[in-house]
Amino acid sequence: METERKAATIAIQDKLPDADPRVFEFLDAWRAARVDGAIPYRARFDPLNIPSLLKSVWLYQYEPGIGDFVCHLAGEEINEAWGQRINGCRLRQVVGDDDHDTVLGRWQEIVSRGFIQYGMARERLSRQQVRRGERILAPMKSDNGAVDVVLGMSLYSIGPVDRDRPALIPEDIVRVPCADL
Repeated sequence: METERKAATIAIQDKLPDADPRVFEFLDAWRAARVDGAIPYRARFDPLNIPSLLKSVWLYQYEPGIGDFVCHLAGEEINEAWGQRINGCRLRQVVGDDDHDTVLGRWQEIVSRGFIQYGMARERLSRQQVRRGERILAPMKSDNGAVDVVLGMSLYSIGPVDRDRPALIPEDIVRVPCADL
């Protein structure tokens, strides 16, 4: 089992050569929650496997009745980056109307097609600062077996932004099928 985990880590590191090492720590904890199948149950994820990362972790669940994801967990650094507490907020309230359809579509693909998504970009999140954002997103199952949860980690650092470069471009994203991990 340990040999398989190391091989999977090496394979994903090859696909994400510029990723922060904490991305792989997060992925190891996500993979440790798997019992059978490529996508773990939310209840099996043990946050104590990544105590130093919890401030950067967030979790959303898709709510079909409202047609949007709702934040159920957001670490301190996530709230700080967005300039407010986002727990309980809909995805639309967090990312705004301009980016909602793009982000929602990507997240729906993550849960419906079962893949990990990694991205890095410079962006303005709150009105206070421009930050470099590095994100890893992973699908999870609810207690009822539906794949409708997105668990993620965002690593932010303050820095310059290229205002001429559009936000949320596909070139900033790498997707890896969960089955390959």
